[in-house]
Amino acid sequence: MKKHEKYIEHDNLKNATHLEISVYYSKGGMSYFSGQASPRGYYLSVKPVTKRDGMISYEMFAGYKKFLFETGRYSDKQFNKAVEMSRTVEAELIAAVTTEHKAA
Repeated sequence: MKKHEKYIEHDNLKNATHLEISVYYSKGGMSYFSGQASPRGYYLSVKPVTKRDGMISYEMFAGYKKFLFETGRYSDKQFNKAVEMSRTVEAELIAAVTTEHKAA
């Protein structure tokens, strides 16, 4: 399975240098951490990360994810559809993450 990732450099983030934007497929199921079931399908996530010396570090539980659409199984055609669909939604998640992690 593929994972589409891109990094945007951002100067005004607290404890981070970049935003990682990912589109990925998840099999879904029960989350024992939250106690809720998540649907099987494609997701978009935006989280603050620090890129330094060829390594990427991130803060646990930081950032947001958005469910794009449900599907029964992974396919390249639907993955490409999810990447296209994510372009219309990613600005909303980027704004939410930068507002929450804004440097003082």
